[in-house]
Amino acid sequence: MLYHAPTRRFTVAQNDIERTTICLLLALKHIREISGLPLTAYSRDGVALDDSDHAQKNVIDAAKAIGIDLGAEWGGNELDLSDNGQLMKRV
Repeated sequence: MLYHAPTRRFTVAQNDIERTTICLLLALKHIREISGLPLTAYSRDGVALDDSDHAQKNVIDAAKAIGIDLGAEWGGNELDLSDNGQLMKRV
């Protein structure tokens, strides 16, 4: 990100946004791996939320705060983070 003082605006390069997206997706993938959760999309089916759910939610919220839509609304369980998943093909 670059701040241009004369216009008082920020400029963000597309490759910086893409690199940030990849880092966030990998963070979500690692959360699932260390929590023993599937990398493919999975159903919550009324299961109580745990630390991994909240960690995934924080990553998704961080992405939204900087204007990146990862395609998840709450906990990220709807994302396919497997190597065959559409999101991970960019990594």
